[in-house]
Amino acid sequence: MLANARPPAPTARDSPPEVLVVEDNEAVGRILRFCLREAGFAVTVMGAGGEALGVLQQQPPDAVVLDLQLPDGQGGAVLESLRRSEGAANAPVWVVISALDQEEATKRYGPLGNHFLAKPLDPWQLVAILNTLLATRS
Repeated sequence: MLANARPPAPTARDSPPEVLVVEDNEAVGRILRFCLREAGFAVTVMGAGGEALGVLQQQPPDAVVLDLQLPDGQGGAVLESLRRSEGAANAPVWVVISALDQEEATKRYGPLGNHFLAKPLDPWQLVAILNTLLATRS
């Protein structure tokens, strides 16, 4: 896919898929919010893992985009929560974004497979990955 090409919006449903972006860098958060909204997602951005854990317990979104290296040190805890919920009804799909390369992130946090994007990232590639993960979950 070309870097500037926009993937198709998620399929029609009653409401747009909800994406929680957990990213402490405000500029990255703004870019992701813009691109995800343009692609048809409802987006919430938060800068701390502790906040995200609360949201995941109360009302999980359809998808989570998670920066592992958060100032409150809770990126790993959020990832663990997401992994524990996999397979449950309405468990969010997730993608990790990190300044770490995939090998280092895997050493620190365990296997991430196709749930990983290194920074700097192409936000439209992230949209495509989320669409694929959401489509396979349905």
